[in-house]
Amino acid sequence: MLNLNYVEPFRIMEGNMKILKSIKKTVIIVSDDSQNYSDIKDIIEENYNLIVVSENLYSFEYISENISHFSALIISSKKASENNYQVFKQFEINPVLSSVPVIIYCNDITSDIYAEKCLENGAVDIIYPPLVSKFLIHKIENAMHEKNSVTFYQVEKILKELPSNIYLKDEKGRYIFATHYWHHIEHKDDPEWTIRGKTDIDIRKDKDNAKKAMEADMEIIKTGKGTAYTVEINTDGEREFFEIIKQPLFDENKHVKGIVGLINNVTARELLRLSLEESALMDGLTNVYNRRFFEQYTSSIEKNGKYPISVISADCNDLKKVNDTYGHLVGDEYIRMTALLFRTNIVIQHKGRIFRVGGDEFVIILTETSLEEAEEIVRKLQNEAVHFSIKRKNVSISYGVSYLENSSTSFIECLDTADKRMYENKAKYKQGNIR
Repeated sequence: MLNLNYVEPFRIMEGNMKILKSIKKTVIIVSDDSQNYSDIKDIIEENYNLIVVSENLYSFEYISENISHFSALIISSKKASENNYQVFKQFEINPVLSSVPVIIYCNDITSDIYAEKCLENGAVDIIYPPLVSKFLIHKIENAMHEKNSVTFYQVEKILKELPSNIYLKDEKGRYIFATHYWHHIEHKDDPEWTIRGKTDIDIRKDKDNAKKAMEADMEIIKTGKGTAYTVEINTDGEREFFEIIKQPLFDENKHVKGIVGLINNVTARELLRLSLEESALMDGLTNVYNRRFFEQYTSSIEKNGKYPISVISADCNDLKKVNDTYGHLVGDEYIRMTALLFRTNIVIQHKGRIFRVGGDEFVIILTETSLEEAEEIVRKLQNEAVHFSIKRKNVSISYGVSYLENSSTSFIECLDTADKRMYENKAKYKQGNIR
């Protein structure tokens, strides 16, 4: 065992590095000529590697460079108080030294005047004679453990610096703690309010999502399997998306005793994703839905059950003449103008869905809209068309209307009926019998 009653730092570094690296725990005593360390040295040498160093700048530099080899530092209260408690400042400003516990040694009554101040400055514990071996070792071990661990409240404080909401729940879905109180939580602005002991049902404004959260928690408690999902929350007129990750917490017997969760606000990501998805479903020329989305939407429309469903089939009149006379660029503008007419009068006022299904062919789908209401919309579109023109020619469109009162008729049949009526009206237009 290495036994050094007084060793200069550089001698230690030069001659004993190999030995130091092989020893797990080393205790340093900072030498003080006014103190007799013989009793404490004997006890420490029986249980740890002991190094005695002088308190000078080089000692601290050496300790900092070789911190992995030292587990605790013992210094007298008088020595620790010198230079306005400089030893603690050295340990505080150095992130490496900060992991080493400083223990104060007092072997006379006069030392007590400094001891309390040492505790205020960062000392972990105080040692007094008479020294009993097992008690001294217990103090040193506790000091090492305390310095190398953090309290629950320290962890909570650290986690609050993260943007994510990290929380713990017990086996009944009650919060133990949460790092953030976001605005969808009731009472979040009350400084006296705490989330501890409450469930999602108790605290959340969005009760539907709160119920789903509780159900997910109980499933985790029951099965021991984690889950991850994203929820949309609309509160206070704000649309938000939250990614929720939950994992079970097990005791030593592998029984689920709680849940640890992570909540991330992923609104920006989800809105971007939805925007990209929406863009993929939009017609680039007209900014209405494309045929791809038309096929997706119509394949499930009957399942939604929002009857009656009205369908308007629409087709531009005289597009070929426009293309032949003015060119396809003007023809494209004619199609855009038609779509603008629909968007202005359908999307804004009736919340219908507009699809461009062909070159100049459109389909308008209106849920919870009767045939009479749909026919009134067509009349309005015809009247409003006078405000939409290109090359001094008003937009002219042929329409066909059909509807589904209930699920007894298929949507395809309804669409076919609307198309037939549209082509009938287009034929009348060409014959000059309809505008």
